[in-house]
Amino acid sequence: MNQLRKYTKKLLPLLIIVLFTGLILSRVFTPDRQQNIEVTTSANEAGEHRGKYAEVCGEVVSVQTIYQIDGEPTFINFGEEYPNQHFTGLIWGEDRAEWQTLPEDLYINRNICVEGYIQIHEGTPQIRINSTEQVRFQNGEAAN
Repeated sequence: MNQLRKYTKKLLPLLIIVLFTGLILSRVFTPDRQQNIEVTTSANEAGEHRGKYAEVCGEVVSVQTIYQIDGEPTFINFGEEYPNQHFTGLIWGEDRAEWQTLPEDLYINRNICVEGYIQIHEGTPQIRINSTEQVRFQNGEAAN
């Protein structure tokens, strides 16, 4: 028991220093948000980059939240309206609280870029958007 106390007295300050240093470094060194982007593409060509971490840009023609579906998804459709959309940005209801302005008010008829992994859902390329930091206006402004 005495040995445990001896080691605890020596290790506790070291542990506190390591944790504090880690906390400081996590605030100072934040990764560049674009460092993982493999390709930037248009909404029309997004399907060619399935599985890649990409930035997809284009005009939003419709934004619709379906409250009758579990998870209350918001679909941001590019190019053409559903069911002929070229690309979809998907925001689940649990993530919508991050938006101060509703996506349907913010993005409709605007050119935006969405960042994330491209997946194909029922033949349409899409990116799940769970953070406002994944979206920007095509002119470079933050889109949140």
